[in-house]
Amino acid sequence: MQEITEIAGEAPVKKKRFQTARAAIVCLLIFTVLCGVVYPITLTLVSKAAFPYEAEGSQIVVTLPDGTQRVYGSELIGQNYENPKYMFGRVNTGAPSNLSPESDEYQDLLNERIAERKEKLAKIGYADTDKIPSELITASGSGVDPHISPATAEFQIPVILAARNADKGEDEEKLTEEDLRAIIDKYTEGRFLWIFGEKRVNVLLVNLALDGLL
Repeated sequence: MQEITEIAGEAPVKKKRFQTARAAIVCLLIFTVLCGVVYPITLTLVSKAAFPYEAEGSQIVVTLPDGTQRVYGSELIGQNYENPKYMFGRVNTGAPSNLSPESDEYQDLLNERIAERKEKLAKIGYADTDKIPSELITASGSGVDPHISPATAEFQIPVILAARNADKGEDEEKLTEEDLRAIIDKYTEGRFLWIFGEKRVNVLLVNLALDGLL
């Protein structure tokens, strides 16, 4: 009799466990569909409708002399330049470091990058490396920042002018300081909502404009 009672008492417990498991599975499936399918598709469609340029990665498309169009990069991702004819941006590391800024390993890595960058800049015309702005020898937090400050952009004007005009003949039109400043001003972005952050220059856009691609 006692055995029958125990078996009878186990039935509601098993039923309750089954109901709990079924509810958990149903919730899992529902949230998987909502969060894994419905939400990303809806967000993608809305972003493409409201911000089509940004939703595609802020890609810079230029028209070449032969009429073909080519993607030259993104306004949001910096690029490395080695030629003094171009404006230099922040050191592009491709990805931020996960090392602690206080660690000796990170400090050694930072000093190595700074020394390497200063050496490169010295070879192309920036002789006084002590006056080089920190933005040109250090990476940003993201490692791919496309912007520099207007002051850092202005610092590079003499070297860019010298490199651009070095191969020009007497009868050829040379790049003037006024023209270069106008390009820099054109691609200088203001503060976010007019109060947040600082003014910044998009290096890639300036360099494309220097080549006449914008």
